[in-house]
Amino acid sequence: MKIPSLIWLMLGIFLTLASWYLGEDFVLFFYAGLILTAIGVFKVILGYVFSPKETKKEMKQVHQITDDHPHYTKCRHCGNIIRRIDYYCSMCGKRVR
Repeated sequence: MKIPSLIWLMLGIFLTLASWYLGEDFVLFFYAGLILTAIGVFKVILGYVFSPKETKKEMKQVHQITDDHPHYTKCRHCGNIIRRIDYYCSMCGKRVR
């Protein structure tokens, strides 16, 4: 099971602040919270750096498909190519008509 990076961040910040508030008896939890926060920040940075990015060529192809074909358009919420007769986007599930 993969734990999202924001969960690492929130848990680390909560643990750090709670143990700091409770005092010197919880120093170990303070450092554990700092470690969890650092892991969360690291995962956010890695997720941003290694996330797939659309190239200009791919974006041009999407515009060409939707402009040239009268039966298709793009979802205004997520950019997925959908049929003009669809009521909901197949990718994000939001209402398009």
